[in-house]
Amino acid sequence: MALFKFDDNDVFINILEAYPEASFYMASGSVYIDNQPNLSGSFNGYTNGTGIGAKFEGAPVLGVAEGSISLYEKNINRPSGSILTVVRDEGTTDSNGDLYGTNQFGDPIIETVRVSETDATGSLIRPFVFRDGFKNSLKIYENSDYNVLFDSGELVEGSSNLSASISSYIYQESLSRIARVIAGKKTFQPGEGGTDFTGFFTIENTLDKYTFKSPHFKMVTAAPLPVRDLKTAEVAVVSIPSIFYGKKIKPGSVELNYYISGSVVGTLKDRGYNGELIQTFITSSSPEDYSGSVAGIVLYNEGLILLTGSYQLGVDNDISYIDHYGNVLGASINKWTHFGSGGVTGSMAIPPTLASASYEVKFQGTTETPTMMMMAHAKYGELNWSNNPTFVDSTSPYLGAYSSNIYNYTEQDVLAANVTDTQFAEYTPEKKRETYITKVAIYDDKRNLIGIASVANPVRKTEDRQYTFKLKLDL
Repeated sequence: MALFKFDDNDVFINILEAYPEASFYMASGSVYIDNQPNLSGSFNGYTNGTGIGAKFEGAPVLGVAEGSISLYEKNINRPSGSILTVVRDEGTTDSNGDLYGTNQFGDPIIETVRVSETDATGSLIRPFVFRDGFKNSLKIYENSDYNVLFDSGELVEGSSNLSASISSYIYQESLSRIARVIAGKKTFQPGEGGTDFTGFFTIENTLDKYTFKSPHFKMVTAAPLPVRDLKTAEVAVVSIPSIFYGKKIKPGSVELNYYISGSVVGTLKDRGYNGELIQTFITSSSPEDYSGSVAGIVLYNEGLILLTGSYQLGVDNDISYIDHYGNVLGASINKWTHFGSGGVTGSMAIPPTLASASYEVKFQGTTETPTMMMMAHAKYGELNWSNNPTFVDSTSPYLGAYSSNIYNYTEQDVLAANVTDTQFAEYTPEKKRETYITKVAIYDDKRNLIGIASVANPVRKTEDRQYTFKLKLDL
């Protein structure tokens, strides 16, 4: 076996940057990712990881909520109910009146099998560890909770049915700071014996980072810009998880479309590549033409879209818009601050009139993949010998012949087989040493095999030919 060492110019490490496209279509409480339908599986009773007995409606084939992607995709169309563990109390009897779990003396044995907290039937694939002295745990548990909830040797379970999807939040104008994504206040309850306290939160510092791109990123704007304060103004927030875009959303790729009864009434795009969502289309039935106006901003690194355009789009369709809590909003006109209303509602009831409104979000993500490229060279006059038995002439009289004495051992020369291709039956071509390369193996500095690259078709290697095999590995 021939071994060659990579030179400095044979190994390259690069960053491959890609821009995958993604789209969300929201209508009547459902979300469709990349225009794919929500498929139902053959089984039902998938658990959602929030408690025993909580199920998804429609038995989605991925085992996660409809309109979501599955992080691991480990429970595809997996039935529930195949395994059921039950904890037996002392003295519990079966249908025949016999005690469950009795020993040879007839004394009851108390079973201590733990029922799964993430799957009532115990049939779904899920991560688990045993509480031992090594302090191995799952991220879903804090150290303090982990030490209290589980005894030594007890099974600790998680969930593999993790999912992600787009979210929308609709806020009406308010004179007080309420709990909203942008800025608000929240009451925290430390627990028994603790005192409740109110904490404030805001993304003002995050917005300040982008004010050099546009003054519309200020929390509070003044004339000549539209006057508004994001802490209290009417606003719609669209949140996109990073699993859909990678490192960041590609600047200039965001497009929002507002539909009424299947017809577009408004379109927003980032034409300036600076995060400003500019009105590029508005239906002629709108009371005023707001083309060119800024109706929102995009935080590309954080995956947030803030919509502040409260002007009317199209005619008043008398639609009962709702916020993300299911509360009916007072205004019924179509406007960007209603974008996403009723599109992501889960189990909340949708007003019948809201079914005519639908929304679309399109963008490109930015992903960076480290790659290693290795050049393996098969040079002139090299790699032209094989240990395959068919490489030598099987008709040679010296095949297997040797001479030996107490001082040496000598094998007779055997000619290589002539495998040179020819189309002429009466012509014998010149005999050449040639091999066929099928694989390239990669070894570490200790000659441990760490990878094998296979070619689609064997490569014919003669002494007067040389090749370079380009091997690429995503890190």
